[in-house]
Amino acid sequence: MMKKNIFCHLSEADMAKISGGGSEDIANNIKQIRLKLGYKRVDVAEQLNISVSTIAKYETGSRIPDIDTIIQLSEVLHINVNNLIFK
Repeated sequence: MMKKNIFCHLSEADMAKISGGGSEDIANNIKQIRLKLGYKRVDVAEQLNISVSTIAKYETGSRIPDIDTIIQLSEVLHINVNNLIFK
């Protein structure tokens, strides 16, 4: 009998979305939230101490931020990590 993983509280549907990629969701969410807040890419880049081109890559989906950066992005964009990751 397999022990249930109590560390992960995501539903199977959410897990399928993550394992299926979802980079386009993260990219779109970063861009849409940034624009909604009236932030420029340079504003976000400066707060995260990364380059503007890295933010651009996150927003186009050509690069996926690591978990530490996702957490920092959620703080800078004033949004819950789950809302940043999922559609």
